Amino acid sequence: MISRNAISTAILVACVAALTLSSTDGFTTQSIQSRAAFTTVNSDSSTSLSVFGGKKKKEEEDLSFIETRDLTRDEMLEINKRNEEVMNRELQAMTGISVLFSFPILYLCWVAFFSD
Repeated sequence: MISRNAISTAILVACVAALTLSSTDGFTTQSIQSRAAFTTVNSDSSTSLSVFGGKKKKEEEDLSFIETRDLTRDEMLEINKRNEEVMNRELQAMTGISVLFSFPILYLCWVAFFSD
């Protein structure tokens, strides 16, 4: 039978091996290639404006279908009322979850302090 110490040591060694063998390129700096490596010998695209798409203009998006207007006082009060109801429900739910998670902790404290 394998002892608990051997199993925990094997798990620890496997975790350390997984962490050291994984690729961690996220924290290293990448080398920057010079601009000369990317330039091509093309006479008609020699300006930097054409490199970034300056020759053809992008079409403007038509936003005329969007209608905007100011809200009336009654509409704002209605929206505020709905938002307040939602916030109250969220607050009640958070309080309920907090109480639910507190019961086991309170029970463990009760057992620890008042048991013989």
